[in-house]
This record gives sequence, structure tokens and C-alpha cells, in this order.
Amino acid sequence: MGDDSDHIDNILIELSELVHFRKDYIFYTDFISKIEYENLISNEEIDYNYQRAHIRCPCNVSFKALSQFDNIHSWLIGLKNPEQKEQLIYIKNLIRKKAKEILYIIITPKDIYIELEGLNSKSIDLTFEQNIFKKISQDTEKSIAKMKRVLSDKITTNKLDKDLVKTLLDFEQEKSELKKNIFKREIQNFYSGSKRAFFIFSRLQLLNNLEIQTNIGSKTLLETIDYEEASIERIISFIKKEWGENYSDLIEDGKKAFIGDKLVSLWG
Repeated sequence: MGDDSDHIDNILIELSELVHFRKDYIFYTDFISKIEYENLISNEEIDYNYQRAHIRCPCNVSFKALSQFDNIHSWLIGLKNPEQKEQLIYIKNLIRKKAKEILYIIITPKDIYIELEGLNSKSIDLTFEQNIFKKISQDTEKSIAKMKRVLSDKITTNKLDKDLVKTLLDFEQEKSELKKNIFKREIQNFYSGSKRAFFIFSRLQLLNNLEIQTNIGSKTLLETIDYEEASIERIISFIKKEWGENYSDLIEDGKKAFIGDKLVSLWG
């Protein structure tokens, strides 16, 4: 949300690229009507391997989307600030009727900040995100230092101008691309790990449906999917949002889980 439609639309594109494991569809380009939209997502509930849809709505058609669709859950919608305050209040009330949880990204000439509705910021566990940002910072600095070291070893002559040497060793522009690539890698690792967990959970659920009661310990699951960067609670939450399945009751707790994890670890 802001005053510059082009800038907002560009940010929407960048945000959609962060969830590259989903198929990006643009309202009023890839589909127009409710029927067309329902056709796009019709396979999601019957085929878990089907790539989930991700909807992006540019500023020039945002009001059309808000007026036409009843559910805009997980949509990326660009909104240009209306001239009158009453219009903004009307639009926000319209959004509240169509989404329970809303994240506003407010863009001003001097800053970008967020507002949450339907979510308590104090109850949100951002440990996973904080760890990703920490890893991005560390890995970027390591990569930059390595590139500088390699080039410095090649610059053995004193005949080069100091400003030229400084330019050769300046990787500020590359730093942004490095951070983006590392972020995408971490998100892909999380998605792949969560999908492996989903496949394990679905089979355990099948056994339970056949009255073969079975559960799995958190440690065993994380070791099995070869991904321990996120908590089991975060993975289960993502699975519920992405594939609509709640597998929280399949996780063993307490002493029983400890014994199960210990037995599995003995087998390597």
C-alpha cells in the first residue's frame, strides 16, 4: 500500500519470487472470473503433488478483485492510497470481510513498515526467520570475503591505480544478489524438508486409519527428513497452511517420544 503504483507492483513481483515453489498467477491476466480462478486451484485438494497457486493482484485491478472475490486468503494485492480517507476505511473494511489474517506493507517516501490485523505479533514465533537472516548475513560475508581474497591474490602489482583496485574489490552490487539467492535457497530447503515430512505424516495417518496406531518423535522425524533448521511445530504449521492437513496429533510427546527417538538412533 502506497502512493506509487509502479513501485508497489514491483514489490509484489519480488514478494511472489520469494515463494517460488508456488505457481504465480496474475489477476486480470491469467484469470478474470471466479470460475476461471476455481479451475486454476481445482486440483490442489485432490493432488498433493500439484503445484499450489499463488495469486498476485496489481494496483490497477485491486478493487475489482476485492469486489468480485469472497476469499482472498494468501493473495498479494497492491493498493494505491485513495485520495479520501473514507475510501481507505471502506477498502480496509472490505478486506476484513474476505480475510481473517491480514498483513499490510505500508510504503512511504522515507520508509517501509508493516501492520497486522487478526494476528498478535507477540504470539508469532519468528525464530526461524531470524535464523535465516542471520545465515544470510554470515554466508554473504563469507562469499564476499572469499571473492575479495581471490582477487587480492591476483593483484600483485603496484602499478594499478588505487581507485581501480578499490573498484575491483567493491562487491556492494553483488551483495544484494547474493542475499537474494541465499534466501531462496533457505526457503527451498524449508519447503523440501516440509514436503518430505508431509509424505511421512500422510503414510502414518494412513496406518492410523487402518487402526494401526502409530506416532513419531520430533527428533526422529527431523533426522529422517534431513532438515533441522526449523522446529517441528513450524513444519506442521506450514503443512497445514500449504496442504490443508493437520498432523500435530501424530507427534509423540514426553518420555515415550524420548524412548522412540533413542531406539531409532541406535539403528543409525
